[in-house]
This record gives sequence, C-alpha cells and structure tokens, in this order.
Amino acid sequence: MRYYLRKMRSKKAVSSILGTILIISITLALGGLLYGYSKGLFGNLSTNEDLTTNFQLQVTPAGSYLLYSLKDDGNVALHLEYIVLNGSNLPKPYKININETLQPGQQIQNVTWIPGTLVSGNYYTVIVYAILQNGQIYDTISSVLAAS
Repeated sequence: MRYYLRKMRSKKAVSSILGTILIISITLALGGLLYGYSKGLFGNLSTNEDLTTNFQLQVTPAGSYLLYSLKDDGNVALHLEYIVLNGSNLPKPYKININETLQPGQQIQNVTWIPGTLVSGNYYTVIVYAILQNGQIYDTISSVLAAS
C-alpha cells in the first residue's frame, strides 16, 4: 500500500507532452482570433476601384450618338479623363473629354454626338480612362453594338 501511495504522490497532474500540446493549441487559437480581428478591423482600409459602365450607340438619320452612364462603385474617387470610341469604319479613334471626378457612389450620365458614320449592327470599342488618387491610370474596355 505504501508503494502505491508513494507512486501516486510522484505522478504529475499533466504530462509534459500533453502540456506542450495544450500550450501550442492555445497559442494557435489566440493567433487565429487575433488574425480574424485584424482582418475585420483593417479590411476596409484597402482600396477598391470599380467603375460600372453602361453604353449605348444610337444611329439615326440625323447622326450617331453615344449614351453613357458611369458609376463609381468602389471606395476611392476616380478622376474621369476621357472616353475613346474606336471602330473599323471610323477614320481615327474618337476622343470624348470628360474631366470630372466621381466620388464613391456617384454617377454621371451624358449623351454625346459622334462625328463620322457609325454603322448599325457593327460593334465598337469604348475605353474609359480615369486617374486614381495615387496617380495610377485606371481603364475599362467595353464592346458596344450600334443600333438604330
């Protein structure tokens, strides 16, 4: 009986291997919580450039028109520079100056007369050029069908 009592007194409550595993598990769990908290806290500090575009090319007997709608769906302001319209039957790309700053959530719409002859049923390339607050160039390209 004394032998068993002595042996019970010398046993540890948690073995060293089990203790190491517990410490590592707790450290990993706390690190995961800290990572999740920091992503939630700093996630909205990243920039997101997103320009939603909608174009229509109308061909009428009086002339051709580009109807456009541009909306800043990102979280940074975009300074819209110009729109370029290009197609196979245009003698050269046609440039439409905009020179307007769109704040996040803001939208502009406009109708612009296009010189030259657009052909109904042909596709034309429309490129929007903008400049971000940090000076980088942002562009978006769309293929638009001319309709009468």
